[in-house]
This record gives sequence, structure tokens and C-alpha cells, in this order.
Amino acid sequence: MPKALRIHDFSGIDGLRLDEVEMPEPAGAEVRIKVEAFALNYGDFGLMQDDYVFSLELPSCFGDEATGTVDALGPEATRFELGERVSTVTFLNEGYGVNAEYALFPEDYLARYPANLSPAEGTSIWVQYLTAYYALYVTAGIGPEDWVLITAASSSAGIGATQLAKLAGASVIGTSRTSANRAFIVETGADHVIATQEENVAERILEISGGAGARIVYDPVGGPLTAAYADAFAQDAIVFLYGDMSGEPTHVPITEAIRRNAVIRPHSVYNFVNRKELRESGIAFVYKALDDGRIKPHIDRTFPLERFREAFAYQLAAKNRRGKIIVEL
Repeated sequence: MPKALRIHDFSGIDGLRLDEVEMPEPAGAEVRIKVEAFALNYGDFGLMQDDYVFSLELPSCFGDEATGTVDALGPEATRFELGERVSTVTFLNEGYGVNAEYALFPEDYLARYPANLSPAEGTSIWVQYLTAYYALYVTAGIGPEDWVLITAASSSAGIGATQLAKLAGASVIGTSRTSANRAFIVETGADHVIATQEENVAERILEISGGAGARIVYDPVGGPLTAAYADAFAQDAIVFLYGDMSGEPTHVPITEAIRRNAVIRPHSVYNFVNRKELRESGIAFVYKALDDGRIKPHIDRTFPLERFREAFAYQLAAKNRRGKIIVEL
């Protein structure tokens, strides 16, 4: 019987079990994937503690980023052939967990990934790049004249946003808590790096940008960091808050926002990828850039399936993580 990683109670990592389950059978337009690798995301921890945008009926498999080969097709599935290499495209996927040896997924949220990527790299595509694409390109209309502030720049999301910003010709300022990741963040494409625990963030942004300030801020941290960069808003700045990694309340800097006509915008890939035309245009854009070799995912570390607890503990604790954490089957 195939194995699936399932949440049995909402106690965090301790509530996970690797269970033997019945082989899932695709219905309708579902596709069954023989999974080769799956990726970890911060949203996993919300699901493990019943603190996410949807809840689960336990025990439940979870996860939304995986790669594998098409193993079986539902009677209405027409977009893929048996044996094709595919990766899953993130969406509000209640009931479609992919952290398993075999997983079902709707065919509309599957995509082929370029042959120049490994399965581990292929499972690291859509969350980081589509989240950044919809913010930077669709909403902010990024261009070569822009200064972009990317916080937590050594994370997979930060790396993906940096790569897409540089693809548009923009200038990127990445942040990290300390100088430990400075060289790595520059290697991944940032033009400048600010260590937020060591430097005055707003002063450094203005100094680096020649007084222009940041028109686009891509921030999964929030909390006190938002106030730390608010004095460096460019005119008509737009701040994308797509996470709350700080764990502290994020107070909107009203005065600074009014002064520069800045917009503070909570951002989620889910609010774009559910629209067919945006999903398809985003996938096409990212696929081409990956296929051309202009962007590439970074993998921090891989774990075998039997060491899943160690993988999630590492994801939760690693302070100087550099890219995606992957479980390989």
C-alpha cells in the first residue's frame, strides 16, 4: 500500500504520521501522480495547527507542491498523457494534499515543467514564482526604473522575487537579519543587501537609491520591519505583505503612507491563480523564463521521506535558510 504523510491532530509536527493508505483513484478531471518530490511551505504549519485559510477533516494528507509522473487519469481528464512529468500549481487545495507517494490533483492545476530542471527543482517553481509574478508584474507593473525592496531575500520566495525583478531590469535591495547571508543574496541577483538588525533600514534604502526610495516592497515578514522601511517609500509606493513571519502585529504606517501616496496591500497567489486567464499567463511566463535558463530555483536541502519530521523541524528553525526545503521519494 502507498504511504501518505497525514495530519492526525493539530499539535504541529508532533501530529504528523506516515500512514499506509489505499491507492487513490482519480475521478472526473483528476490526475493521479506518482510523486517524486514535494516541497515544504510555511502554510503547512498553519494547517498543522488549524490556523490556516481552510481547515482539514482529520486525518488528512496536506501539501500543495509536488513533482512526479502522470500515473492514472480520471474519465474527464484530457490535458495530460500517462508518463508525463508534471508539477502541481498551488491553489486553495483543500482535499488535495500531495505529500504522499501517490496523489490526486485537478488537471487544471497541473503544469509541465522544463526538462532542464530536476524533480526537486520542478517542485520549487509555482508558489515562489507565481506569487512574485502577480505582485511585481500584474499588479505593480515593474519596470527598469524601479527600486524594489525584497525582505527575507535568502528565502525561496525572496530568491524568486529577486530573479523576476532583475528579469524586468529593476534594481533590487534585499534584506536579511544579519550579514551572514549578504554574499549569498548578492549571488542570487540582488544589487544591494541590508542587514536589518545591524543597519538603519530606511536610511540605507535612501542612501542606496540616491534618495529615490523603494517603489515596490515585497515583504513576507511584516511586524516592526514595516515601520523600519516606511520612511523610504518612493512616491506611489506599493507594499506587498504576503506573510507574517515576524509573528508580531503589523501596524500600518499611516503618516508615511499618506506622505508618499503609498498602498499597503495584503497579497496572496490564491487570489490570482483561481482565474483561468491569469493562471495560464503566469504559468506561460514562468515556464519560458525557466526553459530559457534566465531563472532557476534554489534548493537549500533535501530529505528522504522517512526523515519528514527532521525536514519540517529544519524548515521551522533554520534562520539562514537559502532556498527551498524538499522531501524526495
